[in-house]
Amino acid sequence: MIAEAVTYVADHYRRQLYVGTSTVIAIQGNKFFPGLGDWYLGKTGYKSQQTDEPANPFARNNLWAPVDDERDYGAHGTFDDRASSKSFQVWADTHLSLVGLVLASLVSIITIGFIKKNNR
Repeated sequence: MIAEAVTYVADHYRRQLYVGTSTVIAIQGNKFFPGLGDWYLGKTGYKSQQTDEPANPFARNNLWAPVDDERDYGAHGTFDDRASSKSFQVWADTHLSLVGLVLASLVSIITIGFIKKNNR
């Protein structure tokens, strides 16, 4: 999802593209209520990244040196089952013409229905 967003911005005349609904909420919300997101994350951010599962004491890590292992762990881990490979928000943001056409069509249909209902 992120790689697709990066290539989209590189191939189109866009200066920025927010990736993910939570990003849009955080950035836009900070414009109207600065500090609210910081307060909320201060209260919930650490706990929301933890699990009840105990840490594996034999788990290898790469804090001080690379893990000497053949497998490529990439960006995978405990929260893979919560991760999403698709984002409707990114799709909508990269297809603004189509979204605008659909919204204009819906407004037109609603307006026509409202006019017909009031002319009876």
